[in-house]
Amino acid sequence: MLYSIKQVTEKFHISPHTLRFYTDQDLIPGVVRDENNRRLFNDDALRWLKTILAFRSTGMSVKMIQSYLELYKQGDETIPERYNLLVEQQRLTKQQLSDLSQQLEVINEKVRTYYDSIKKIRNIEVESSLS
Repeated sequence: MLYSIKQVTEKFHISPHTLRFYTDQDLIPGVVRDENNRRLFNDDALRWLKTILAFRSTGMSVKMIQSYLELYKQGDETIPERYNLLVEQQRLTKQQLSDLSQQLEVINEKVRTYYDSIKKIRNIEVESSLS
């Protein structure tokens, strides 16, 4: 089955501009054009897009994704290089998760502080309205 830009952007919740950018950067193999030169995406292209979006969401650069794709196109002899590239991205992503977890703890503490403050203020307001 072939999908239009509109169908793909709705499915993945991305903008048409983003999708066109990825195709213009040759990051999505399997994109074809119809007789009106409109991009069409097959299921394989959608799988690639899903992978690209995952890579990008972890901070992988477009240049690094292009390198990964070039290695992929070279075949199985590049599996060790692809593995090493992904292990490094995995390490970076785990570090980001750890950093975010620490930052979330700071935010959680602030939320608890404000919650306690609001609770105290409301109790005072309730007591003063009873007088």
